[in-house]
Amino acid sequence: MGVAISVMVLDMVLAIMTGFTEELQSKLINANAHIVVRRYGGPIENWENLSTELETHQEVVSATPFSYSQAMVMTQAGARGLLIRGVADQEIPRKKLLENLPDEQVLNKLFQRQPVKVYRPDGTDDSVNLPSLLVGRSLQKKLGLPVGEPVTLLAPQMNASPRGLIPKSKRFTIIGSYKSGLVEYEDGLAYVDLKEAQKFFKMGDAVTGIELEIKDLWQAQELAAELSETVNASLGGYYFTDWSEPNKPLWEALKLEKKVYFIVLLLLILVASFSIVSTLVMVVMEKRKDIAIMKAMGAANRQVTKIFLLQGVIIGVLGTIIGTILGYLGCVALRSYGFEIQETVFSLSTVPVRMEPINFLTVAVAAFLITALAGVYPAIKAGRTKPAEILRFD
Repeated sequence: MGVAISVMVLDMVLAIMTGFTEELQSKLINANAHIVVRRYGGPIENWENLSTELETHQEVVSATPFSYSQAMVMTQAGARGLLIRGVADQEIPRKKLLENLPDEQVLNKLFQRQPVKVYRPDGTDDSVNLPSLLVGRSLQKKLGLPVGEPVTLLAPQMNASPRGLIPKSKRFTIIGSYKSGLVEYEDGLAYVDLKEAQKFFKMGDAVTGIELEIKDLWQAQELAAELSETVNASLGGYYFTDWSEPNKPLWEALKLEKKVYFIVLLLLILVASFSIVSTLVMVVMEKRKDIAIMKAMGAANRQVTKIFLLQGVIIGVLGTIIGTILGYLGCVALRSYGFEIQETVFSLSTVPVRMEPINFLTVAVAAFLITALAGVYPAIKAGRTKPAEILRFD
């Protein structure tokens, strides 16, 4: 049971760690792109030609433009800095956004100007069409941004006026909110139509970069290097960033944490193996006379050693099998019924569980080897028993 409990705990912890890693990875990839292409020194002009050239590669599914600009949103509740992301009305960006939206109707509004009722200085009512703004759920709650209400965005660019230089401003309509599960994104990232972003931030037809969707995201690093070499050989001045680079410290930390948890919890199995050692040693002490009689009847040291070695292996095998079954059932129960956690801290509402056969297999093999080795010393001790000393006074 000691071995079984240790294996069960280790299986469940690895499943949770794997779940955290994959959930966070999935959310970050959905919020970004497999590969991002940018230009040194500024926005990308004539991006259509570059996009067409990139899409000719057999591993590239799509190449879509985007823009990133800093702005400040002004409301009655106060001001807040935002990163405004301009999104193109294309299939891949729409698909990614739709995963974080309640319905497609909100997504369609993003690429359309919305009529808003306003009051003129003379007191008359009027209606104007304002560009749409999609904000994060967390930011909407903090600033109290009602759907359908206009807000003012301030851009870093300055406009000349009789009062001097003032920030460029424009009114946008809140069409809804998205929920990505990443609170830091929801607090500081808002979406607008790419064409509206280009107009507001005076970008002309230029874009900040091009996002590439590829067939195999695990080949993103190698493909980014290949595309960088090809494009810069003919055009020059571009750099390619795969999805793992912006969050590389995070991925390395998660890998290290998983390894450390595995090593630390493996000590539980080691503790259980000491119980096997002590148990078998006691059995050897109790069976000294039986061992002596067997050896006096002609049993070899090797035969006696095998008996106790087999007993240790049986304990380890049964403990590992029972522990693996309990670990699997525990993971299923945890995934089915859920365990709520604080979403603002972990970016997840429940503990994620991801069961991978390789994790169960690794734990089972490690547990078997440790418990099998635990029976070696008692088995050798039993094999070295001298019958003459035991039976001298019987």
